[in-house]
Amino acid sequence: MNSKFIKVVELLLAIVMAIGLLAVGIAQAQKNSPATEPDGDAVEYIPPSYDSGDPSYLAAGILPPDENQTYRPQAPNLTFSYYQVSGATLRGRNSTTGYLYDGVGCSHVTEGSGSGRILNTELILPDNSVIKYLRVYYRDTNAANGVEGYITRYQPGAETADLIHAGSSDAYVGGYGFVVSQEITETVNNTVYAYTLIGWPDDVNVANQICGLRVAYYAPPLFATFLPVIQKSP
Repeated sequence: MNSKFIKVVELLLAIVMAIGLLAVGIAQAQKNSPATEPDGDAVEYIPPSYDSGDPSYLAAGILPPDENQTYRPQAPNLTFSYYQVSGATLRGRNSTTGYLYDGVGCSHVTEGSGSGRILNTELILPDNSVIKYLRVYYRDTNAANGVEGYITRYQPGAETADLIHAGSSDAYVGGYGFVVSQEITETVNNTVYAYTLIGWPDDVNVANQICGLRVAYYAPPLFATFLPVIQKSP
């Protein structure tokens, strides 16, 4: 067999193996996302349902799933309501967290490590609303780190749960963008739980800015929210 041909085959095999190892490394790195509580469980990594930094979505004509589209096969009779906050309204969860507002709704962390980089605010939705998607707006020009977003549910003094997570790709350096989480189904119960929105830059860096968070949810039926009082006539 031609030695030149053998060398080409060996080179191709080496490239394939290198790509495979790289893919494994990426999958392992993305396997879990850190929990928002220091003693909490790591959140299983779930790829986003839509990433504005990925040109394949635009090329395929795919629309973000959290938009009210003319025809939604999975829920044709329902439309989303939205709760949206700007990065300008987020505040440090810890008093030691430093952060600055950078303009156009975006903020970045100047001091803090780990969960000390968390910026958060309340998520206020009507009882019996059904949360479906989280959208995270960011400015990410750091190829090594991203910007994370969470919806977190608290039971005061007891249980804490990160309901969903979404974040910009660590490799995305295109600037402003957004990412949409996978779909969830969480029925709001304000009697038992409190809900928060969290923006969590991966680094203390102006290149990792959180610009906003948006929740797409189904509002409760009006008849369930404003059920009239019926009294029996004497």
